[in-house]
Amino acid sequence: MDDYELMAPFYDLVNADLTEDLPFWLGLAAKRGGPVLELGCGSGRVLLQLAREGQRAVGVDCSPAMLARARARLAQRADLGQRVTLIEQDVRALALEEQFPLAIMPLNTFAHLLTFEDQLLALVRVAEHLAPGGWYALDIPNAAEVFAAPPGGLVLERTVRDELSAREVMEFSMLSLDRTAQLGHIMWVYDEIDREGRVRRTRIPMTLRYTFPGEMRALLELAGLRLVGLYGGYQREPFEDGSPRMLVLAERPARG
Repeated sequence: MDDYELMAPFYDLVNADLTEDLPFWLGLAAKRGGPVLELGCGSGRVLLQLAREGQRAVGVDCSPAMLARARARLAQRADLGQRVTLIEQDVRALALEEQFPLAIMPLNTFAHLLTFEDQLLALVRVAEHLAPGGWYALDIPNAAEVFAAPPGGLVLERTVRDELSAREVMEFSMLSLDRTAQLGHIMWVYDEIDREGRVRRTRIPMTLRYTFPGEMRALLELAGLRLVGLYGGYQREPFEDGSPRMLVLAERPARG
């Protein structure tokens, strides 16, 4: 069972208000046009927004459970079905039959690649699927900020209510850092409280790899991509010490 098979029942519920990054992705799509390739599309949070804006979008994910959630959401929007294609593949072995003017990896997708070698392999595959002059963008945490944080215990991230089941869901996280390997081991904890007050707890372990700017530049160069922008937030703020995020914009150079 993959991590996201356990996460899938909670993902849309706890991320329902996660919208601050959407203008960034929609803006890139408006500039480059479609079709847009989203890698790590999950349950379709960004993908469906692209389709609502009139873009044709191809979503790739390696989690059958998350893709099932995306298909269920699409089934509720018949008007979007013709614009969205969902594909189950691992980005490290990406093999599609077209190239794209824009490929994106929103919200920590790149951090699920846990070694330098896997990251490079994925970037090579991405470059192969970009049209000449095509853009690639990703969004990950600022590694320096993550590793500067003091050790902590269980943190309450949010409490949400599922109106359909009348349950309350409390989301907790606990982070353990391996600075040598640049890894963060996260334990997600979900407490579901039903109307009788009974609690059901689900624990989901997850590991992310945090990449520093210099390393990212090297990875892009090795994959044949050119860095064109490095930002610290979704308004394209300059990336600097203290930036919470690292947003990377790269380009496959046009040939000839």
